[in-house]
Amino acid sequence: MEIFEDLSLEFTEGWSCIVGANGSGKSTLLKLITRELKAQGGTIKGNSLSYYCAQSTENMPDNLEEFMLTYTSKAFKIRDLLNIEDAWTYAWETLSHGERKRLQLALALFVEADVLLIDEPTNHLDNKSKDIVIQALKSFKGIGILVSHDRELLDTLSRSTIILKNQEIRIFKTSYTNAINEYYKNLEHLQNDKLKQNTELKKLKKSIQNQHEKISQSKKRMSKKTLKSGDSDAKGKIDMARFTGKDKNDGTLVAKLQAKEKKITDNNIHTQKTYQTGITVKAQRNRNIFPLVVKANVLKISEEKTLSFPILSINEHEKIAIVGENGAGKSSFIEHLLSTYDLEGECLYIPQEINEEKSKKIFDAINDLPREIKGEIYTIIQRLSSDSKKLQDSFAPSPGS
Repeated sequence: MEIFEDLSLEFTEGWSCIVGANGSGKSTLLKLITRELKAQGGTIKGNSLSYYCAQSTENMPDNLEEFMLTYTSKAFKIRDLLNIEDAWTYAWETLSHGERKRLQLALALFVEADVLLIDEPTNHLDNKSKDIVIQALKSFKGIGILVSHDRELLDTLSRSTIILKNQEIRIFKTSYTNAINEYYKNLEHLQNDKLKQNTELKKLKKSIQNQHEKISQSKKRMSKKTLKSGDSDAKGKIDMARFTGKDKNDGTLVAKLQAKEKKITDNNIHTQKTYQTGITVKAQRNRNIFPLVVKANVLKISEEKTLSFPILSINEHEKIAIVGENGAGKSSFIEHLLSTYDLEGECLYIPQEINEEKSKKIFDAINDLPREIKGEIYTIIQRLSSDSKKLQDSFAPSPGS
């Protein structure tokens, strides 16, 4: 299945953003531009010095140690801009995903690429880190291409917006919010025009059908087969009708109607198929685990950091947010909760990231399920604004999917 066909894009200095549903091909497009993937046809020019900052923070960036041990004013400025700590040089495995993301972006700015491509730069970031990253990206002076679902980031940086939807591409020379508003306005006009076109076609088809029935009845009246041999008056009337060409006029009208129908059909307005979104989650407990009492403890997060917390009580129906800066120990606390207390069958845990190996295992497990259950899962995926058809044709799901 082809992801892009007849694709033609041009990027200029400043930030452009690419938006679309999970699995629509955004990351693939970035990898094509940086030549990480090879296109089956066509050419990409002006990307000889490009750098791709991936969405995943699983793998440590190349040359990270070299960057951290570079003592030029530029390296110091970037590390200071993104609040990079010296202790992070050899601590990749123990860093939070937010801290890793800042290191990724620091290295991306350090290489001074002509074309900088960044995939979901604010994933995993707290508000403070997000503000830091936005200011850092503002400092980039080349051609920047950004993939993100973060409206604030997109509106702050982007001058141009590319929307990927159902293998169709729309380009808007404006910020994300303006572009998306214009896109849906155009879509609404298109759907109204399509509705009018369908109404007109329906009327034409009905007129053509009525005209065919009229011609059929006329032919029956023009036939002499059922006349008596001596009925000269009836035969004369039929001859006169044939002479005036009334049946011919009826046939000409049908031809005109069919020509009009063909013209509308040839200029058929194509609208994108829309899917209902949103899901309902029904809670079903096997046993009553509330109140869940979490004992006071001190967790070791790294060699330098610990997280201490008092006794906590979690009651039924409570909704609790765990907030804090990157590296404060939020994920460590959740992992402690899951490993310490018997929550099997009562808890669904979705981690910040799932590596490629685990993603593929999940994907393979879904495909091994009975057809009916697999269909239900892909319906839920579609209702969560991911392209389920592309997902089924892919080797592994995108991080968002």
